[in-house]
Amino acid sequence: MSRKIITMAVTLALLAALCVVEQIVVHRITSAALERTQGILSDIRADAFEQAQEKAHALYQAWDEEASKLEVMVDHGSTDEVRYALSRLLAALESRDKASALIYAGELEGGIEHVYERQEFTLQNTF
Repeated sequence: MSRKIITMAVTLALLAALCVVEQIVVHRITSAALERTQGILSDIRADAFEQAQEKAHALYQAWDEEASKLEVMVDHGSTDEVRYALSRLLAALESRDKASALIYAGELEGGIEHVYERQEFTLQNTF
């Protein structure tokens, strides 16, 4: 009987450790992406479209690499929405459409936050 209890306790401890690691990875990836998005927004507001476009391309490449890690833990739809927002943002930046670029950058920011919120360990996400 005590052996079963020990086995269960070890299993639960391992699961808890995996959950913590998962939270750290998702937080690290989304925080870095949000920082980059803030830089893009600043450049758009300053009419620095070339810099914003370079940063958006770099974020797209970084997200593409990091999304494969996230997709193990997060619904593909959430990571894909970030890709779609980035694509729309890049198109708006290429055409120098400031209003659309600001909208898509805000959409991108919301999409990244949504990825984190979907993985955050909360009662709502648990049930």
